[in-house]
Amino acid sequence: MKYILDRRYRLRGWHKLPTGLYDTQQHDAQFFSPESYRLLLNCNGAYDFDTEPLPDKQREFMEKLQAEGVIRPAGWLDYLLPEQQYKTYPARYRRDAHWSITGECNLRCAHCFMSAPSGKHGNPSHEEIIRVADMLAECGVFRVGLTGGEPLIRSDLLQILDALREREIALTIIYTNGWLVDEKLLDALEERKMHTNFQLSYDGVGWHDFLLWIPGAEERTLKALRLLNERGYKTSVSMCIHRKNAHVLRGSVNLLASLGVSSVKCGSMMELGEWAKDEVKDLQLSHSEEQEIFERYIPQYFDDDAPMTIMLGGAFMYSPGDDHFGIYNERRCSEEDEAEALSCGVLAHSFYIGADGMICPCMGMADCSFADRFPSLKEMSLSEILKDSDLIKYEYATVKDIRDRNEKCRRCRFVDRCTGGCRNSVLITGDDYYGIDPYLCEFFENGWDQRIRDAAQPAFEAYIKRNPPVKKDQTDKEASAQEVLC
Repeated sequence: MKYILDRRYRLRGWHKLPTGLYDTQQHDAQFFSPESYRLLLNCNGAYDFDTEPLPDKQREFMEKLQAEGVIRPAGWLDYLLPEQQYKTYPARYRRDAHWSITGECNLRCAHCFMSAPSGKHGNPSHEEIIRVADMLAECGVFRVGLTGGEPLIRSDLLQILDALREREIALTIIYTNGWLVDEKLLDALEERKMHTNFQLSYDGVGWHDFLLWIPGAEERTLKALRLLNERGYKTSVSMCIHRKNAHVLRGSVNLLASLGVSSVKCGSMMELGEWAKDEVKDLQLSHSEEQEIFERYIPQYFDDDAPMTIMLGGAFMYSPGDDHFGIYNERRCSEEDEAEALSCGVLAHSFYIGADGMICPCMGMADCSFADRFPSLKEMSLSEILKDSDLIKYEYATVKDIRDRNEKCRRCRFVDRCTGGCRNSVLITGDDYYGIDPYLCEFFENGWDQRIRDAAQPAFEAYIKRNPPVKKDQTDKEASAQEVLC
């Protein structure tokens, strides 16, 4: 029997991961053992399998591939397309790039941690943008989210979108303030078959204009959300909580849900960029104040029948239909597992490209005191950076790396439920990438894990009785988790 790979799949390899199967619909790869991959390589329409003498494990693997539609029996003239043939990329595998195509913005938000009001990180030329797109394709990075600054201000935006399409790079999300979202933009996206997701900033009912210092900004954002919902685009929102707007959290979440927003991420802002300036410091919540706001709101969230997927800092996360809620800060890791467990699992499949060419693990690190230690496309190629540079060392920081360098972690009674904290949070307050996350320490030391659980549990149980959980497959669960982490 001859088998052939379905045409949606391609045989691909990356540095240190040579046995990949790339799915052109999901824009993601899965990896196999060398033994299994040899079988997959022979699914080329020419090799004649005799499955009977195969060991049970290999025969089951072939049956699984066929059941999932990865392979099928080959016809008389079936052959692999040229683009399906095995190819390797000169970089480690990274699924997603979070890419600032400009450091400038059309608004002047007082809480911009990227310092876009001053255009601190610049505005790359069209030629520089195309060069980055070429490098992404060369490295086998086929999913990008576009951000800024404000990405929609670029006069060459449509040419950038065309460049992505030509290189088969999927546009997964646009991060925008919403000011320039209109019918014309959505028409252009649909002409290019780029029905992407959008994430907008919205800072609360009656308070969105406050930090933007532009009258009418709130209505402009809500108008954009309405339009996106009408046109069938999936939307999410990032909401900054501060002293002035904390009381409108419940109303804001419910309003956003009524506009079809699928998820919201709430929390106080990072003390970087504009938000580090003296004129806004009195608006910043302390850690305890922020947790108290969440503690009060969580029962209300369930009383409102969990109107959308939500993440409240690292204290609480839930997706409607799940049979449990989560406390993101509480990521358990035993001493036996610490050498293999990554401090941040998100960084193992993504990275950030700054408008100035800096490459770092996460966008929030772009303006911290540690930023000058990250590699830059002005000095190295992306393939070099994604192969064996310091970036890889930082992204693969393990829980053991963090614990070994911090005696307090080793002695901490909460060590079993902590993976070292957020590297972004660490770099806001210091310049040691492997340092201690002060917010996470405070979270556990002040008992907020238990307080949040105690606040949520009774309301959650009542909610579950009214809304029995729906069984989700693993893909749905991963998509929900990724949605609130973005």
